[in-house]
Amino acid sequence: MKYKIKQKIFSLTDSFIIEDEQGNAAFSVKGKFFSISSSQTLFDNRGVELLKIKRKYLTIMPTCRLLCADGSEWLIRKCFWPFWTSRFTVTGPAGELEMHGNLWQHEYKISQKGKVVAEVSKSWFSWSDTYGVDIFAPKLTAQLLAAVIVIDRIQHSGKNSTIDDD
Repeated sequence: MKYKIKQKIFSLTDSFIIEDEQGNAAFSVKGKFFSISSSQTLFDNRGVELLKIKRKYLTIMPTCRLLCADGSEWLIRKCFWPFWTSRFTVTGPAGELEMHGNLWQHEYKISQKGKVVAEVSKSWFSWSDTYGVDIFAPKLTAQLLAAVIVIDRIQHSGKNSTIDDD
Protein backbone atom coordinates (compact mmCIF):
# COMPACT_ATOMS: atom_id res chain seq x y z
CA MET A 1 0.00 0.00 0.00
CA LYS A 2 1.30 3.45 -0.84
CA TYR A 3 0.89 6.54 1.33
CA LYS A 4 1.83 10.19 1.09
CA ILE A 5 2.83 11.98 4.31
CA LYS A 6 2.53 15.77 4.10
CA GLN A 7 3.52 18.12 6.89
CA LYS A 8 1.02 20.90 7.54
CA ILE A 9 2.62 24.23 6.65
CA PHE A 10 0.59 26.55 8.86
CA SER A 11 0.66 24.66 12.13
CA LEU A 12 2.16 25.59 15.49
CA THR A 13 2.96 21.93 16.13
CA ASP A 14 4.42 19.13 14.04
CA SER A 15 1.24 17.93 12.33
CA PHE A 16 0.91 15.71 9.28
CA ILE A 17 -1.82 14.41 6.98
CA ILE A 18 -1.30 10.90 5.57
CA GLU A 19 -3.14 10.09 2.34
CA ASP A 20 -3.65 6.70 0.70
CA GLU A 21 -3.05 5.90 -2.99
CA GLN A 22 -6.39 7.45 -3.99
CA GLY A 23 -5.64 10.74 -2.19
CA ASN A 24 -8.05 10.07 0.69
CA ALA A 25 -7.03 11.04 4.23
CA ALA A 26 -6.09 7.71 5.84
CA PHE A 27 -4.28 8.93 8.97
CA SER A 28 -3.36 12.15 10.72
CA VAL A 29 -0.58 13.05 13.14
CA LYS A 30 -1.10 15.85 15.61
CA GLY A 31 1.44 17.37 17.95
CA LYS A 32 0.73 19.09 21.22
CA PHE A 33 1.34 22.82 21.44
CA PHE A 34 2.38 23.02 25.10
CA SER A 35 4.12 19.73 25.74
CA ILE A 36 7.34 19.11 27.63
CA SER A 37 7.81 15.71 25.99
CA SER A 38 7.07 17.00 22.45
CA SER A 39 4.68 14.13 21.83
CA GLN A 40 2.63 13.49 18.72
CA THR A 41 -0.38 11.23 18.25
CA LEU A 42 -1.24 9.13 15.18
CA PHE A 43 -4.98 8.82 14.46
CA ASP A 44 -6.80 6.77 11.83
CA ASN A 45 -9.31 8.40 9.45
CA ARG A 46 -12.11 8.00 12.03
CA GLY A 47 -10.13 9.84 14.72
CA VAL A 48 -9.25 6.73 16.72
CA GLU A 49 -5.85 7.03 18.44
CA LEU A 50 -3.44 4.36 17.18
CA LEU A 51 -0.19 5.36 18.89
CA LYS A 52 1.79 8.15 20.52
CA ILE A 53 5.27 9.25 19.49
CA LYS A 54 7.34 10.41 22.45
CA ARG A 55 10.91 11.57 22.62
CA LYS A 56 13.10 9.58 24.97
CA TYR A 57 15.41 11.84 26.97
CA LEU A 58 18.80 11.14 28.54
CA THR A 59 20.11 9.09 25.62
CA ILE A 60 23.35 9.49 23.69
CA MET A 61 21.75 9.20 20.26
CA PRO A 62 18.27 10.59 19.42
CA THR A 63 15.61 8.09 20.43
CA CYS A 64 11.80 8.04 20.26
CA ARG A 65 9.21 5.65 21.65
CA LEU A 66 6.02 4.57 19.94
CA LEU A 67 3.36 3.78 22.53
CA CYS A 68 0.64 1.80 20.73
CA ALA A 69 -3.01 1.70 21.74
CA ASP A 70 -2.74 -2.09 22.23
CA GLY A 71 -0.13 -1.53 24.97
CA SER A 72 2.92 -2.49 22.93
CA GLU A 73 5.96 -0.26 22.79
CA TRP A 74 8.43 0.31 19.96
CA LEU A 75 11.80 2.04 20.27
CA ILE A 76 13.36 3.96 17.36
CA ARG A 77 17.02 4.84 17.80
CA LYS A 78 19.45 6.64 15.48
CA CYS A 79 22.64 4.62 15.03
CA PHE A 80 26.03 6.19 15.59
CA TRP A 81 28.02 4.36 12.93
CA PRO A 82 28.70 4.75 10.01
CA PHE A 83 28.81 8.56 9.86
CA TRP A 84 28.10 8.90 6.13
CA THR A 85 24.69 7.21 6.20
CA SER A 86 21.45 7.65 8.11
CA ARG A 87 20.70 4.48 10.00
CA PHE A 88 18.03 3.74 12.60
CA THR A 89 16.91 0.64 14.46
CA VAL A 90 13.29 -0.04 15.35
CA THR A 91 12.76 -2.56 18.13
CA GLY A 92 9.33 -3.86 19.05
CA PRO A 93 7.10 -6.90 19.50
CA ALA A 94 7.46 -7.87 15.82
CA GLY A 95 11.26 -7.99 16.15
CA GLU A 96 13.97 -5.60 15.03
CA LEU A 97 13.72 -3.49 11.90
CA GLU A 98 16.56 -1.55 10.29
CA MET A 99 16.16 1.75 8.48
CA HIS A 100 18.90 2.77 6.06
CA GLY A 101 19.06 6.11 4.28
CA ASN A 102 21.45 7.84 1.94
CA LEU A 103 23.72 10.79 2.70
CA TRP A 104 21.12 13.38 1.64
CA GLN A 105 18.37 11.75 3.73
CA HIS A 106 15.87 11.54 0.90
CA GLU A 107 15.60 7.77 0.36
CA TYR A 108 15.12 5.08 3.00
CA LYS A 109 14.54 1.35 3.08
CA ILE A 110 13.10 -0.32 6.14
CA SER A 111 13.93 -4.01 6.35
CA GLN A 112 13.53 -6.94 8.70
CA LYS A 113 15.96 -9.85 8.46
CA GLY A 114 17.05 -8.67 5.00
CA LYS A 115 13.49 -8.39 3.63
CA VAL A 116 12.29 -4.89 2.70
CA VAL A 117 9.05 -4.03 4.55
CA ALA A 118 8.84 -0.37 3.41
CA GLU A 119 10.48 2.14 1.09
CA VAL A 120 10.47 5.86 1.81
CA SER A 121 11.20 8.73 -0.56
CA LYS A 122 11.24 12.40 0.37
CA SER A 123 10.09 14.99 -2.13
CA TRP A 124 12.91 17.33 -3.15
CA PHE A 125 10.82 20.33 -4.12
CA SER A 126 7.81 21.03 -1.94
CA TRP A 127 6.65 23.74 0.46
CA SER A 128 6.54 21.33 3.37
CA ASP A 129 8.15 18.00 4.16
CA THR A 130 6.45 15.40 1.97
CA TYR A 131 7.25 11.68 1.95
CA GLY A 132 6.08 8.83 -0.25
CA VAL A 133 5.89 5.55 1.67
CA ASP A 134 5.38 2.16 0.05
CA ILE A 135 4.50 -0.42 2.73
CA PHE A 136 4.87 -4.15 2.05
CA ALA A 137 3.93 -5.32 5.60
CA PRO A 138 0.32 -4.15 6.18
CA LYS A 139 0.27 -5.32 9.83
CA LEU A 140 2.96 -2.75 10.65
CA THR A 141 1.41 0.20 8.78
CA ALA A 142 0.89 2.48 11.80
CA GLN A 143 4.36 1.78 13.20
CA LEU A 144 6.09 2.25 9.84
CA LEU A 145 4.31 5.55 9.17
CA ALA A 146 5.22 6.73 12.67
CA ALA A 147 8.84 5.72 12.01
CA VAL A 148 8.90 8.06 9.01
CA ILE A 149 7.60 10.88 11.23
CA VAL A 150 10.41 10.11 13.68
CA ILE A 151 12.99 10.26 10.87
CA ASP A 152 11.64 13.69 9.96
CA ARG A 153 11.84 14.85 13.58
CA ILE A 154 15.40 13.61 14.09
CA GLN A 155 16.87 14.57 10.71
CA HIS A 156 15.36 18.06 10.75
CA SER A 157 15.67 18.96 14.42
CA GLY A 158 16.29 22.66 14.86
CA LYS A 159 14.56 23.60 11.59
CA ASN A 160 10.84 22.92 11.91
CA SER A 161 10.66 20.10 14.37
CA THR A 162 10.00 20.02 18.09
CA ILE A 163 12.52 17.29 18.91
CA ASP A 164 15.07 19.85 20.08
CA ASP A 165 12.78 21.43 22.66
CA ASP A 166 14.76 20.54 25.77
